[in-house]
Amino acid sequence: MKSTRLRAVLTVIAAAAAAVTLFPITWMLLISLRTQRDALAMPPRLLAWPVLDAYRGIWDMTGFATGLVNSLVISFATLAVCLVLALLAAYAIARFTFRGSRAVLFAMLLSRLFPPVALVTPFFLGAQWAGLQETRAILVLAYVALNLPLAVWMLKGYVDAVPEELEQCAMIDGASRFQAAWRVTLPLMAPGLAATGVLVFIGAWNEFLFALTLTSRAARPLPTVIAEFVGDTGIAWPQVMAASTVALAPVLIATFALQRHIASGMTAGAVKG
Repeated sequence: MKSTRLRAVLTVIAAAAAAVTLFPITWMLLISLRTQRDALAMPPRLLAWPVLDAYRGIWDMTGFATGLVNSLVISFATLAVCLVLALLAAYAIARFTFRGSRAVLFAMLLSRLFPPVALVTPFFLGAQWAGLQETRAILVLAYVALNLPLAVWMLKGYVDAVPEELEQCAMIDGASRFQAAWRVTLPLMAPGLAATGVLVFIGAWNEFLFALTLTSRAARPLPTVIAEFVGDTGIAWPQVMAASTVALAPVLIATFALQRHIASGMTAGAVKG
């Protein structure tokens, strides 16, 4: 009887949490299917006749498609570079003992304490010096720098969770260190890589401050494009919500496609510290 009541209470709590979490997304979708007049109606209308004017408007807007392509290119480039560097660094720190390894980890953790606004000026000056200002490349470098410490810390936990004895067995059978890591450790780290990759992708996809400061119209990603719907005369709420819905779609697709790996990857790295 107690277990049944507990299960019912937990179900109600989970349903309430899901409702609170999904309400902003649901409201965003509803507003995107309304006219400006219906969106600003007071009191707010829960039900209104859906229209697609906002979606047609954003695709007709100059720069929206370019911003979407820029965001995809920048986010996937950041994901690839960050995962490769983080995996190499995490494996080296987890598997090899060298002087200063703890200091390196502490320095990476310390770098996460700096507010991003304090790093904009150094990146801006560095981009001017290197001739990378207002390009996709400077955003990729900035996002890699911002996300690399977190990725290294996460992946180190996943490397630690794979027993080193498995690699040693592979090397006894004739495999090199690289082959053992590639064929044994890396496949077992797939959930951790998925979880880390999704966080890195979301971090690059949603970033606004560096994108606004370091890019021009040709290289600007989607968040800065959406901000242009806020004008001097008001906010085009249906267009803002339609653009936000389009921006949310890649993240939702990636999360749902990898949800099984993400769920297991979020706890796999906690086996060993």
